Amino acid sequence: MIKKILTAALFLAAYLTASSQTNIYVWQKDGTVTSFPISNVDSISFTPKSTNSGTSTTKDAMPSDAKTLAAKMYMGINLGNTFESVNNGGSSNETSWGSPVITKSLIDFYKASGFNAIRLPVAWHIHESNTSTYEIDAAWMKRIKEVVDYCYQDSLYVIINIHWDGGWLENNVTSTKQTAVNAEQAALWKQIATQFKDYDEHVLFASCNEPGMNQNDDASTIAPILKSYHQTFVNTVRATGGNNAKRCLIVQGITADIDKSLANDVVPTDNVQNRMMYEVHDYPYTYAIMTEDASWGNMDYYWGKDYQNIYINGVERSCTWSTETTMANDFNKMKSTFVNGKGMPVILGEFAVTDRPVLTGNDLTKFEASRAYYYEYIVKTAKNYGMVPFLWDTPGHVMDRSNNKILNQTSYDGLMKGAKEGKYPF
Repeated sequence: MIKKILTAALFLAAYLTASSQTNIYVWQKDGTVTSFPISNVDSISFTPKSTNSGTSTTKDAMPSDAKTLAAKMYMGINLGNTFESVNNGGSSNETSWGSPVITKSLIDFYKASGFNAIRLPVAWHIHESNTSTYEIDAAWMKRIKEVVDYCYQDSLYVIINIHWDGGWLENNVTSTKQTAVNAEQAALWKQIATQFKDYDEHVLFASCNEPGMNQNDDASTIAPILKSYHQTFVNTVRATGGNNAKRCLIVQGITADIDKSLANDVVPTDNVQNRMMYEVHDYPYTYAIMTEDASWGNMDYYWGKDYQNIYINGVERSCTWSTETTMANDFNKMKSTFVNGKGMPVILGEFAVTDRPVLTGNDLTKFEASRAYYYEYIVKTAKNYGMVPFLWDTPGHVMDRSNNKILNQTSYDGLMKGAKEGKYPF
């Protein structure tokens, strides 16, 4: 008696449309048909096989194109002043610039706090164990992998970049350094990409950070040089195979500046369609970064329509040149040029507003409220125009890395309100 049929046949049919039907028919791959009395069969096992129609039992680790992937990133944050630290003496580790050691519990806390994407700025050049071959120190690579795994295990999206890193690339977008920079760019990205080639789409690579230009440089002249650095990045990563063949890659404009990005083409070619993103940063200087008054202008402490005409000791401290309207116009141009024009969602890789320790009392309260509004508005507006927001966070800013708690609740609330209200256009 036949008790069981185990078959790897391409097709199997049980033709039981009438009560008088008593056989099971099995069509084999060679076209032959075998029939078995139903009464003699107590079970059937199937072995799934792929077919010419493309059906596969293997889950695609890289299913999302760039826009689909960007839409999955709700709110991002940088591990700033950590793995990108480079001291003047040449030494560097993750605590050199005041950050505690990054722990799994901290990454868990970020996830619980509503961040689902981490930007991981990394210095690699300073950690080469062999400067002639650009070999990355094994212990450093292991530590970066460990932190990426913290994020990966929490299903967070994580961007790995080559940051300022002593300026070996950032300060050398020049024809005289082009050959040497491309050689190092290729060597470093081959090692980084190989290390992470089996990770799924939760891991993204970013070519550099804020590739610079000297004061007297012509942006249109250095643009093709920067484009070659990005082309080396793309070609090198794709050549490592595995999931890197379809991984989403990120390239930056000159100094990651919006105006320079709109005016100068630095986007490389890619043999994979719709798997590239563009990156810019946004810091309205007098409001976001400036730390002391200068002969040409003063620090601005307040931003937004509800924080205008505010004077302290006779000096206006409201930002008048950067407004909701100018921000929306800039982001709309990025959407038109990159999101719509090139099919590239945009990573707003950095934004932040520095503290103003000179402020006290009501002036400080208004500053904190204005900053929270700025964070709300920039996050919401970025998402509305197809830009994924990543706060530039350092120790002592919004998140307390030492104690796994929110340090500045007002700023945090502004960020999360903007993240909730913003809606990607894709």
